[in-house]
Amino acid sequence: MNFFQFKTYIHCRVPRTECEDCGVKQINVPWARKSSGFTLLMDVLIVLMSQNMTVSSIAEMIDEHDTRIWRVIGFYVEQARSQENLSEVKSVGVDETSRAKGHKYVTVFIYFDKSKVIYACEGKNAATIESFKDDLEQHHGSCKNITNFCCDMSPAFISGIENNFPKASITFDKFHVMKLMNEAVDQVRREEQSNNFLLKNTRYIWLKNPENLT
Repeated sequence: MNFFQFKTYIHCRVPRTECEDCGVKQINVPWARKSSGFTLLMDVLIVLMSQNMTVSSIAEMIDEHDTRIWRVIGFYVEQARSQENLSEVKSVGVDETSRAKGHKYVTVFIYFDKSKVIYACEGKNAATIESFKDDLEQHHGSCKNITNFCCDMSPAFISGIENNFPKASITFDKFHVMKLMNEAVDQVRREEQSNNFLLKNTRYIWLKNPENLT
């Protein structure tokens, strides 16, 4: 980490030995991971900032290439996930989000009881559900333990859940249900306004709760 406004480097001659069978070996230093190039304190700072900032912003702030930042984050994410125990997971939420232009998506799985992301993968098809099942079982979880899945009304998600989690009931999330209802109400209004001019320009009145009407 920098010392106030001054960029700081640690230089150290690390004891080393050479073995005819296994090559040159160095001892591990107490302030850094092997071959990381950052101190442990710097690693901590990067991980903390990554919870609230983009990697490009972190790279600009600490004057490092974003590839090195991703390596630090990747190391600690893999380390944490290797110790994760998902045996208690019973209720799961799944949704996709766009990660880039051109219909590139990431599907994210949430453990509802702890409001925690437990898995993410590329795509938004039924294969993402199967991928989650494999990862769940690798972390001591079981598809038989999942009793509830919350998702949107995507046919791909529905078929994936039915095929891989036979004991799970499906709950459609409120946002997508209300979206369909609102679209249906507006469609009826559009069809009827040709016979009733009072319905013109009243779209948002019909979408309000009765207690909120002026």
